[in-house]
Amino acid sequence: MNDRIRLPLLRSLVAAAAGALALVLLGASPAAAHYVYEEAFTYRSNDLCVFDRSEVSHGDGNGYARVDIDASTVLGTPSGSYPCAWGLERPPGYISAKIETYVWLGSYWYLCDQTDWVYNDTTSTDLAIQARMIGQPICGPGYYATNGVGYVWNNNWFGGAVWSGAHYLPDHSFSGMEAPAATPEAGDTVGVADSSGEPLLDAEGEPVTVEVGAPPTPGPGYGGDTESTVLAADGTEVVEVAMRPASESLLTR
Repeated sequence: MNDRIRLPLLRSLVAAAAGALALVLLGASPAAAHYVYEEAFTYRSNDLCVFDRSEVSHGDGNGYARVDIDASTVLGTPSGSYPCAWGLERPPGYISAKIETYVWLGSYWYLCDQTDWVYNDTTSTDLAIQARMIGQPICGPGYYATNGVGYVWNNNWFGGAVWSGAHYLPDHSFSGMEAPAATPEAGDTVGVADSSGEPLLDAEGEPVTVEVGAPPTPGPGYGGDTESTVLAADGTEVVEVAMRPASESLLTR
């Protein structure tokens, strides 16, 4: 993919306008919209900027998550320099993305399922991945959120995570339940939910916990349990990724 000017601010403004219109049409609650997302820079410097967009929606009714990671750098022009405005091409394995899906269990968020780390397989400025819950939501009915995790390698991993906001699943878009306001931060420790929607315990009866938004292992990576690459409605090439219950993957390590 060729370098190109990055306009994340413009994209944010356009998305915000579209979101505002959707809320007028669908209702005042963010969870009343059929998809919920947030986007932000998770890292900014003179050499590298990392932009992260995280989304949760009903998909086919049972849950869908998408994460977009974008690498950029300063754009120099005769009239001045513009930080984070020029797409920064990264070799294969230098852009990483992961979906963490959380479920609300009444008092706080618990990790429900997640993907493996996925890396760009060609020289690129960005990486987008998506995953679907097949059948019923993996951890039972309730509010879900995507924690979109993404890092770019530049002699170290730089980036972080963006929280999408909450969406009720299965698709009860006009549910009267109030969406939870609490959100975990990258680096926080949270519990893990099992398939019945209960906190997961280890063999000693202690809660199983994980770190929110932790980076991949040091160094560029390859692979990930990818299925296919599709063209999204917005024109972005998105990699389909398998979603795995966190309770299974953590207990079988």
